[in-house]
Amino acid sequence: MRDTMAGAWACGVVWESAAMRAEHGIRTTARDMARLLRMLWRDEAGPAQACARVRALMEQQVTQHRLAMGFGRDVRVSAKSGSLFGVVRNEVGVVEPPGGGRYAVAVFTSAREPYANESAINTAIGELAARAVAAM
Repeated sequence: MRDTMAGAWACGVVWESAAMRAEHGIRTTARDMARLLRMLWRDEAGPAQACARVRALMEQQVTQHRLAMGFGRDVRVSAKSGSLFGVVRNEVGVVEPPGGGRYAVAVFTSAREPYANESAINTAIGELAARAVAAM
């Protein structure tokens, strides 16, 4: 898959796709996503039962290599990842430290090359989230 995508990038096929043009796709901002998370955790994004279901699903996040990497095991991180063509790597979530507090966090990234520096970018997402929460 990566070889195929790398070839597509080299030919410019991916950059020309509608998925990479904001005016043709679904798009959002980190601020919008943090607002949505706040609304979900307050049961303001829809019926309380639906908000509770979304929270429960986010609590079951399987991947722990983005936001959760910035926090210890005693911190609850409910998150949702998003990626596109190995260039976009995003994660949004709610961080709940054991001492109290609840923080909506959204980190969006974009790489210059597909699949380049994945590990470093994923680590940076967690580090940035931890810094933001610590600054609150």
